[in-house]
Amino acid sequence: MITYSAVRDGKTVETDQNFATWIHLEAPSVDELTTVSEQFKLDLRDLRVATDAHEDPRSAWLNPHDHKPGLIVVRYPVSKLNSLGYLEYETAPLTLVLLDDKIITISQKRIPEQIGSGVVGGHNLSARPEEFALHVLWCVLHGYVHAMIRVNDEVDQMQIGLGKAIANKQLYEIMALQKTLIYFESVLDNTMPVLKNLREKERYFNTPGYDEWLQSVMVEAHQARTMTGVTERILEQYNTTVSSIVSNNLNIIMKVLTSITIILTIPTVIGGLWGMNVPVPLAGKYWAFWGIIAVTALICGVSAFILHKKDYM
Repeated sequence: MITYSAVRDGKTVETDQNFATWIHLEAPSVDELTTVSEQFKLDLRDLRVATDAHEDPRSAWLNPHDHKPGLIVVRYPVSKLNSLGYLEYETAPLTLVLLDDKIITISQKRIPEQIGSGVVGGHNLSARPEEFALHVLWCVLHGYVHAMIRVNDEVDQMQIGLGKAIANKQLYEIMALQKTLIYFESVLDNTMPVLKNLREKERYFNTPGYDEWLQSVMVEAHQARTMTGVTERILEQYNTTVSSIVSNNLNIIMKVLTSITIILTIPTVIGGLWGMNVPVPLAGKYWAFWGIIAVTALICGVSAFILHKKDYM
């Protein structure tokens, strides 16, 4: 799908291709890539590479002597529920192609609402490709911050239920979040050199006004990376803690069940002895049955008291 947009009064509005300053391709087909390639005289091979789901963050053709439009690839977070129903994030590539008076963005998946609304509904946007590109980069990196806030909320909720953890639910949830953090850590580590490269190259972002923009983008990247690292360490501690709590709670349950089994064994043994088909004491007494019941109950009560006093129940 191809969307043509223009920046008017600091906001993006849809328009036709003749007046567009931002062209976005979402899960484009080969025909759509070919159309854009022919329309803007771009290398079709470069556009096809941009749709690679495993494309790493990178930049290319940012030097003054390069004859191709500048290219920047970043990855943005995408939330999903895994096969066990737990929240986790994966990342998807977003490619930016900088033309003289336009910017082209290509994504293989739908951009999340939180990022898309920041780009589409942003205020004081500029039609200049470089400024618009920096705004997109900021929105993408802020998406990681927003995702980490949600991950931390999940960690807080998980902490509330730690005391009652007896199953593997918490472990599966931790595994899903750790998988998310591994994705984030890898992407953000690869993104930092790309942002540094943008500051050092001379073809784009070389006027003094862009320093503040780039600094703002890098601040978001550092913040997201710091939050990822902190949460990763917390989850490593939680993983050990949850394993210990699950093991301890299971031990408590087994201890209680063992104590109950001991108590229930007493009337079984007594009933088995007095139920034998041989002469037994008190066999001729009319009160023998109730007497045996009373003695059995007394022994069970004393046993339960002793077990409880020793904290086995």
